Amino acid sequence: MKITVLGSAAAEAIPALCCECATCATARQRGGKDVRRRTSYWIDEDTLVDFGPDAFWQTTAFGIDLRRIDRIVFTHRHFDHLNPMELTWRRGGFSRVTKSIDVFASRPTLTRLVAIPSTDGAIVSLDELKIAPHELRAGVAVESDGFGILPLAANHDPGGSPFIFVLSRGGRKVLICNDTGDPPEATWQCLAGQGIDAAFIDSTMGLAHADCASGHMGVNAVVKARDRLLACGALKPDAQVFANHFSHNGHALHADLEAFFAPKGIGVGYDGLVVSC
Repeated sequence: MKITVLGSAAAEAIPALCCECATCATARQRGGKDVRRRTSYWIDEDTLVDFGPDAFWQTTAFGIDLRRIDRIVFTHRHFDHLNPMELTWRRGGFSRVTKSIDVFASRPTLTRLVAIPSTDGAIVSLDELKIAPHELRAGVAVESDGFGILPLAANHDPGGSPFIFVLSRGGRKVLICNDTGDPPEATWQCLAGQGIDAAFIDSTMGLAHADCASGHMGVNAVVKARDRLLACGALKPDAQVFANHFSHNGHALHADLEAFFAPKGIGVGYDGLVVSC
C-alpha cells in the first residue's frame, strides 16, 4: 500500500486564518513543512480518507485525478474532514460526471453529507451526485473490491459515531488513528493481534498539552498509544509509526515535533509525506 499524507493539520490548519500566535507567525515565515492543510490521506490511486475544505488545493498540489477515485472513507462528520459542498460539484449541470463513487461513513456523517447542501437547495439526494452510500458500524468490517475497511470507535465527537480505521489490501494494513484520544477498550480489543504495517496517530495537542488523552492526544499520549499498540500485537515490531493531525494550539513547529519524536522511533507527518508498506 502507498499512503500519501494530503494534510497534517487539525481544524484551523497551520497557519490558522487570522491567528496572531507565535506558531502561526513562524509557519507563515518559514513555509515548507510548517504549513499544514487539514488532515486527509490518499491510498494507492483509488481511495481517499476524508474530503475536507482543502480538497481542491490537495488534489491539484499532489496530482490526484478524482476521476480515478473509487471510494472515500470518512472518519467523522466534522467540517475539517467532511466538506459536503465540495462534493456537490459532482452534480449534473455543475460538472460532467458519469462514474459513481462509493462513500463509507457513519450514519451521522452520511446525514450531514446530505443535510448541509440541501439547506442551500443544492441537492435532493446522493443519487444526483453519483454517490453510493455505505453505512459503517464500529467493529463491523466491510470490503470494497479487495480493499478492507475495519471501522473502530474513536474517543472524539460524542454522539457523532467517529471512527479510526484499519485499512487493508494485499495482506498489508494501515491504521488511521487521528481525531481520537485514548480509544475505548472495545477498540483496543479489536486492535489486538492485527499485525499492522503502518500507523498514523493523533497528535493534535502537541507539546503544549503533552499528556492529553481525551478527544485528542498530546505527544506523551502518542508514545503511550504506540507502546500499547506494540504490546498487544496491533502493530508489527517493525511497523512504521507517525504522529499526525497537529494544531497550532499545540505550540510545536515541525522541527520541535521531530526533536521530540525521533528519539522515540516515531516519525512526524507533513503534507506530501509518502509511506509505502
